[in-house]
Amino acid sequence: MSEFLSLEDLTLAYGGSVAVDRLNLAIRQGELIALLGPSGCGKTTTMRAIAGLLAPRSGTIRLDGKDITRVAPSRREVGLVFQSYALFPHLSVFENVAFGLRLRKEPDLAARVAEGLATVGLSDFADRAPAALSGGQQQRVALARSLVMNPKVLLLDEPLSNLDARLRLEMRMELQRVQRETGVTMVFVTHDQAEALALADRIVVMRGGAIEQVGTPEQIWTEPASGFVADFVGFETILPDPETGGALAWRPAAVTLGSGPHSGVIRGASFAGAHREYVLDTPLGVVKAETPASAPPLAPGAEVAFDLPRERAVRLASA
Repeated sequence: MSEFLSLEDLTLAYGGSVAVDRLNLAIRQGELIALLGPSGCGKTTTMRAIAGLLAPRSGTIRLDGKDITRVAPSRREVGLVFQSYALFPHLSVFENVAFGLRLRKEPDLAARVAEGLATVGLSDFADRAPAALSGGQQQRVALARSLVMNPKVLLLDEPLSNLDARLRLEMRMELQRVQRETGVTMVFVTHDQAEALALADRIVVMRGGAIEQVGTPEQIWTEPASGFVADFVGFETILPDPETGGALAWRPAAVTLGSGPHSGVIRGASFAGAHREYVLDTPLGVVKAETPASAPPLAPGAEVAFDLPRERAVRLASA
């Protein structure tokens, strides 16, 4: 796959406040990319710039070899699925999907809409009103409305955030299926690391308007490049490494409770279904651990021994 969408030294600002600073990113054709990070990191701002909804202060956006930095949104061949779906409540499913095609005066409108609804599994819902659909079905209508325009890039803003847990899992698989079948390049914005890990070919972790790390889900999960990335993907205990001067990071399940050379006091305890989660105040710093749900619970205020096995840690250049 060749480079298809590129952001070159992209700086984006709202008034005098810089939201994204000299960002560089190359996306290959047919990739499913996640922009991952906390609120305010610049991921949605970056997506808005790709869509043409925000003009860059400086830098260049190229799509399929063409500079689209100053091209109007309607002429970019970029689709956008909003977090709220933005369906027209007074129009049927068919007319919602047909909306952009009617503006273009497409001659094969009915066939295109039928194909789009078939792609998202809603062929039997063409006459329904949006209000008569579930959240997942509304998401599929919004997806079909963008896909029928044959975009070169499809942008999705927090596509699963409005769905309950069961529907989120279903829509993950649906998005992957649609992307595989259509081959469209997708870029989606999320703050949910589990969603990014499950869906993306590559993840772009952002922080403070800059890219912290780009990698496959496996690379982000097992080889975080910084303490920020490590914490974001579940390495919740990050402590200085006295042997190297860098830092070591552990997931809660890697911390041994009940035995070991260290001790701490349990500040917080919670039941999380398959396991119990604990926060410990220790001379080393805050340590987060978990035990199987079947293990006897530990009460806040109790002193407990623990171990931080080096072989179960990841090494970081700094905390």
